[in-house]
Order: sequence, then C-alpha cells, then structure tokens
Amino acid sequence: MPSHTSATPPPPPQRFPLRPAPWRLPAAMPLAAELDDALEEGENQQLLLLASKGGPALEGMVVGSYCHDVLIRGGRVVGETLGGAAAFVSNVLDAASPREEEEQEAAPFVVVSKVGHDFAYASAPAPARRPPLLCASPTTSFHAQFSEAAASAHAPDRELRRVRACDPIYPADLPDRRFAYGLAVGVAGEVLPETLERMIRLCCAVLVDAQALIRAFDGDGAVCHVSLEDTPYSRILPRVAFLKASSEEAPYVGVETARRRCCVIVTEGRDGCRLFWFEGEARVAPFPAIQVDPTGAGDSFLAGFAAGLLWGLSATDAALLGNFFGAAAVSQVGVPTFHPKMLQAVKEILEDKTTKRPSPCINGTTFTLERSNMHDELHAALREVAMLMSEQHQADPANCNGGDICLT
Repeated sequence: MPSHTSATPPPPPQRFPLRPAPWRLPAAMPLAAELDDALEEGENQQLLLLASKGGPALEGMVVGSYCHDVLIRGGRVVGETLGGAAAFVSNVLDAASPREEEEQEAAPFVVVSKVGHDFAYASAPAPARRPPLLCASPTTSFHAQFSEAAASAHAPDRELRRVRACDPIYPADLPDRRFAYGLAVGVAGEVLPETLERMIRLCCAVLVDAQALIRAFDGDGAVCHVSLEDTPYSRILPRVAFLKASSEEAPYVGVETARRRCCVIVTEGRDGCRLFWFEGEARVAPFPAIQVDPTGAGDSFLAGFAAGLLWGLSATDAALLGNFFGAAAVSQVGVPTFHPKMLQAVKEILEDKTTKRPSPCINGTTFTLERSNMHDELHAALREVAMLMSEQHQADPANCNGGDICLT
C-alpha cells in the first residue's frame, strides 16, 4: 500500500479574508479538503452526486483507537470496559446514520484502529465489531479515577492516566480509496500529523476531535494539554471542516484564532455547545440526562453531529443531534446501548424534519452553518425523547433501556 508521506503538499490558500467585507455574511463555509494528486475534482463530485440520486450510501472513515478503560472510584476498581473514541463514535454512527434501505444492518464506514494481541473485546457486540489492526505492542489502556464529589458543569470529574500505549496509526494503515467524510478521533496520540494529512487527501470532509491534536502525557501517563499553535497540526487546520473541543480544551485550541480557519465546536456539558465560525456563532441547547459516566460524551457528540450532517442538517441543527447523543452516552457506564425504540423515535423525527431536504449526503462544496427555521421544532421533538428516557432511567435504574418510547 503506497504511503504519501514523502512529500507534504502546501496548505491551500486562506478560505476567508482576515478582515471580512461588511456586506458578506455567508451562511455556508467552503470545504477545505484537498484532492489527491491521482484524482480529479470531477470524481469527487460524482461520488457525492451518486449518493444524492439514490446510489450507494456515502462511506466514511473513523481513525482512532479502541482502548481498555479501567474505572476507579475511591481507590477501588468499579468497572473495566471497552473504551476509546473509535468505540463510542462507531456506536453512534451505527445507530444514527441514515440508511438507504430499511434492511441495511450497518452504517457504511470503516474503522482504522490498532490494538495488541491482548485486546479483550474482539468478540464484543456492535461497538467493536469492526475489526482493528493487530500489532506487537499492547492495547492502549487508560485508568479513569473518578472523584467522589459532584463535578461542576464544566470541570472534569475524573483524572485520566494512560498506562499503556499502542503503536500510532500511520498513513499506510489507511485504506487506499476515497471516502465522503472522515473523523479523526485520537485519544492517546495515535493520529500522527502525516496521518491526518493523508485523511484529508482521501476524504471530502474531515471532522477532528481536538483531543487528538493537543493531548500530551507526563512521565506517569497523566493527561495534560499543549497549545494547538505549538503543534504540527496547526498548519493543517485550514484544511479541516470542523474541529470539536471541550470547554476544558478550548483555551488550548485558541478558539478566536481557530475559527478563522475552520468551524470550531465547543461542548459545554450540561450547557450544550457553541459553534464558532469566521463571521458568526451559535449556541445550541442541551438535553436532560442522568449522568453515570461522562466517558465518551464528547465522542458521542461528534458522531451524532456527523450523522446530522449526513441527514442533510445545517451544522447548527446537526449539533442538536450531537447534544442528544452526548447526553444519552453519559447515562451508562462504558459504550452505551441505545434502546431500539428510542432510535426509531429519533429516526422518525429526522425523517419528518428533513422531508423537503436533498437526499442524505454531505454537500460537496459547502456546509450550511446557521440554524434553520425548524431548529426549535427539532430541539423540542428530540427533548421529548430525551426526557422520556431520563424518566425511565429514574424509575428503573437497573434497566434504564427498557420500556416504550411514545411521542405525542
């Protein structure tokens, strides 16, 4: 499989002027992904046009690790679960991506993840059913030390420590074909700068979790952060479509600088999220949730957001779907299991709200960023589902996924 790391292409020109003209208030942002040298732009457009006319569904690529997560509270191990952003992201994409046909079992995307021969979840259900690449090093493992005190809306309530690290994902590890979209969701430094560049050249649009770019680890494996501007990823940012960061990570990202290069999404836990782009911003409301384990909430948000784009929603509307799945993820320990009737209710809402929109696909030239005129209706409908699930969890914590979902 050829590697494309020998010659790094120069970044494309700045998409927006540094000082926007007062008469230009766009509601859409151009994609920043480059085309591979061996492919013409026409081929890229044909891929998207095929999907919009009822052809095969758009295929995506998720790049990030599966992990072993050990949960510790009060010095005592309270759980060991499948973890890693790839597990949480693929779980939501499987659940929420639009299907071309009812009998289609899985969303069309591939997962590029590395694990060792000690990987404990190779035969697990849906979250790890896409096989990872095996390598000689051990599977990445994190210890999550939970605080006994309640966390605030923004401060983390757990201390993460990386105790083992698998090999990084190299450009040659990626499939050598084109994809409609890609998600770079590293958690342990596994997505190298050259790997992200290769993703950008293979995908029409790339969505990135900031933790893949700014996480660092001290000698004891404790997670810390570095400034994005001080990393090799900074020069790649203008070629990224969306960058997601938590409120804790946002100061290291430098939102005011980053928003000149791409659309930045900052998740704020119980307060929902905010979107920032060059000439505008938007706040998106949260959904009710009973928090049990915050692990994977940001990953689930990003996957829900990407699914919203695939449904044809604007970025601000898609962030509602991201908030919904971020809230749903915290109600269970580890990778959550979503009740089929909840998913059916969400699907019916999306089908109703996107009836008059084009067939599900990521637009080949622009993303619409601003909220649509049905934003509040979409939030109200999803909130009803979230409240019903929250009430079920309170009524039956041992079986929080049981029961029916009934919409008025």
